[in-house]
Amino acid sequence: MIPVRWILTAVAVVAIAACSSDSIGSPQGGGSLVLRLTTPHGDDGALTFELSGPSISTVSAPDASLRLFTRRLDESTVVGVVVGALANGALATLRVQEVSTVSSYSARVLEVADREDGLRASLSGYALSVTR
Repeated sequence: MIPVRWILTAVAVVAIAACSSDSIGSPQGGGSLVLRLTTPHGDDGALTFELSGPSISTVSAPDASLRLFTRRLDESTVVGVVVGALANGALATLRVQEVSTVSSYSARVLEVADREDGLRASLSGYALSVTR
């Protein structure tokens, strides 16, 4: 009878330990952020960017219409190229460990090409922002 009590006690301890006040995907935990583009042109076809912030797990295209290629420079910096019919709005989705630190992320446009593969002479009017 004593072994049964120990087993039940052990199961209860494990069950209680598994409970936590932090829910998965809560605003104070890990989750997704969005890299957004503001462009002055309607015919952008490719853009290179640098993204920095604490603990970027992954960066992915927001949908199948865009192709995204990335290279991690270190744990907090990613360089990427997005190819497709670029427009104002979501450019990439970031998986991060802490979404509440959204203000700690920054991104900058490095180069832009139009859909005819011509590099833009100026990056004036382009902006990237990281939002929830």
